[in-house]
Amino acid sequence: MTDSRPLRLLVIEDSPRDRDIYRRALHDFGLDFAESGEVGLNRLSREPFDAVVVDYQLPGIDGGQVLDQIQGRTELDLPVLVITGGGSEALAADLLRRGADDYVTKDELTSPRLLIALRGALERHRLDQARRFAEAELRIRNEELEATLDSLREAQAHLVQGEKLASLGELVAGVAHEINNPLSYVINNMAVLERDVREVAQIMAAYRTHLAGLVPRSIRDDEERVDLPYTLGNLDRLLQSSRQGLDRVREIVSGLCDFVKQDEGDRKPIDPNEAIKVVADMVRYYARQKGVDLVVEPGNVPVLWCYAGKLNQVLLNIIMNAIQAVEPGGTVALTTHSDPDRSEVRFVVADTGTGIPDAIRDKVFDPFFTTKPPGVGTGLGLWISYNTVQEHRGRLDLETAVGQGAVFTITLPARWPSDPL
Repeated sequence: MTDSRPLRLLVIEDSPRDRDIYRRALHDFGLDFAESGEVGLNRLSREPFDAVVVDYQLPGIDGGQVLDQIQGRTELDLPVLVITGGGSEALAADLLRRGADDYVTKDELTSPRLLIALRGALERHRLDQARRFAEAELRIRNEELEATLDSLREAQAHLVQGEKLASLGELVAGVAHEINNPLSYVINNMAVLERDVREVAQIMAAYRTHLAGLVPRSIRDDEERVDLPYTLGNLDRLLQSSRQGLDRVREIVSGLCDFVKQDEGDRKPIDPNEAIKVVADMVRYYARQKGVDLVVEPGNVPVLWCYAGKLNQVLLNIIMNAIQAVEPGGTVALTTHSDPDRSEVRFVVADTGTGIPDAIRDKVFDPFFTTKPPGVGTGLGLWISYNTVQEHRGRLDLETAVGQGAVFTITLPARWPSDPL
């Protein structure tokens, strides 16, 4: 249903003669008059109008000041037509710049120019309102799309990370299985070899003791060539170091399996120092290749209840970033601390790299933000780390300055009230 009422105009005019002109020229409109700018502004604050016609030459505040006050009050969304004196183009241009929709000179009040200018101002205002409404709708839709896009990005990031972890888990589990099989029989053979070699060494020593004078010269020459006393005396050390090497291989394989374990349904207690040791073992070869000194300094910390695999992934992301940020000869230090009063565990990763500029410091935890070349980084590592730490009810803090490296601190509650005692 259309509104058939005549448009209501407020005419701010102090001249009775000019008011009569407005009545005749604008008889199709509902006219209200105000004899001064102060009275007109007061009525505008109390009553609804569709447009304002204001004489520039008014007692008290002039038409330009009335225009400025209307423009400065957002609730007065009205077209304003200013009536000026003749020959004042500069003033008219200034009024248009200040927000007037149009102007008419006093000489034109009795001409069709007044009605044409008023209708044009009303139409432009209507179109401007429609444009602003459309822009507001567009902003709302754009914000909704941005929110949807952010949600999709988060979902995509979680899917990508989940897929990466699942693939890594399958790969490492397969490799660990392949290594464990030969490792098991090598370790078993090593135990048998240690026993047999020691017994053979004892028999050879007995032979040399009892038959020293009867040993042929060619055999004595062979003994001297291999330095048999030293070789026999060194067997225990060689066997022991070989055993230690095999145990180290088994330890590394076990650590890899623990790292990618996917039984993340429940939180479980872990040794924080063992966690940084396992992750450090995973990246030590990469650090050594780059010439970076990887320092692990475990502290006196309590047992930590957490999602072990997720925490390992957080530590790996941050430590790898630190190694990549350090030039050859630099250092990445991994330490653990505890705050008994707050029942918290802190993992600190400090590097001697170039630091993070202030311009991007607040963006490092944003999804898909990366300073690495295309194809090198996804921009998800720190974002996922930040969200994982929050999932653990903890904090991930960054301290950095250009030229002074960066320090990432992961602070986690040692246990939640719901954890078993």
